Amino acid sequence: MLAARPVRNLAAETEPANDNGLWIIIRKAPAPWRKAPWKWIMPGRDHRRIALDRLGHEMWNLCDGQRSVEDIIDEMSRRHRLSFHEARVAVTGLLRELIRRGALAIALPPDSTPPTAQVAKNQ
Repeated sequence: MLAARPVRNLAAETEPANDNGLWIIIRKAPAPWRKAPWKWIMPGRDHRRIALDRLGHEMWNLCDGQRSVEDIIDEMSRRHRLSFHEARVAVTGLLRELIRRGALAIALPPDSTPPTAQVAKNQ
């Protein structure tokens, strides 16, 4: 998984936040109940907002689709004088959360084969 590349959601927009942070705004797909007259009965937002602090903003800028997870960990550990393992815990935790909330996706390298496929090939 360290060779995987985090890719930003194309539907995500960003806005600067105070303290060098960042807001990520993700538009939701249109749903039938978000139109009148349902909208009057069940109000809801047409977007989701995610707040990032300064370090999260730094990491978001590194998630450009070109760098691998390992490259991002190396860069964050270099910038903040952390060991690789300390940076790995912080970076992978934030990556996991951004993926879960729909701001990022993971692109696997073309030469990677899932472990279950390798087992099936060997049998």
